[in-house]
Amino acid sequence: MLWGRGTGSPQHLVLLQLEVAPAMKCPYCENKKTKVIDSRETEEKVRRRRECLNCQKRFTTYETVEKFDITVQKRNGKTEQFKEEKIRKGITKAVKKTKAEGKVDEIINEVKKTVLSKEKITAEEIGDTVKQSLKKRDEVAYLRFASVYDSFENVESFKEEAEALQDNSK
Repeated sequence: MLWGRGTGSPQHLVLLQLEVAPAMKCPYCENKKTKVIDSRETEEKVRRRRECLNCQKRFTTYETVEKFDITVQKRNGKTEQFKEEKIRKGITKAVKKTKAEGKVDEIINEVKKTVLSKEKITAEEIGDTVKQSLKKRDEVAYLRFASVYDSFENVESFKEEAEALQDNSK
């Protein structure tokens, strides 16, 4: 807790309680004493260049806001909280060894933009958003995700989806 001067007249002493975030550890020596050298804001996150006061090595951290109090309505009728990690896992598997492999965060950010505007969303809406995002980037990744998400029952249904994708790309 800190004591500070109030803004009223006469001067008042005000008790301020500040939340202190856990110290950022240096990834090289794990020292907790670092300083921010540069800070840049982008649309969705803050990039900070830091320097360790112990080993003098520099590293980058990213700061994002987590605001996901969103309910997902599953196909079986149950509901659960939105979990970015579940989507990340599915996308990561789908894009493995494709040209979209380095774009997982980009795809997740597209999904988040769709989800953020709602308090309740269906799993189907999330899946469709992921599929459309993958479809724009890589057809193989799209087919991998769609085959699991849409639960293709046999080779024929997979073949039909691949042919439809091929017809749309002409």
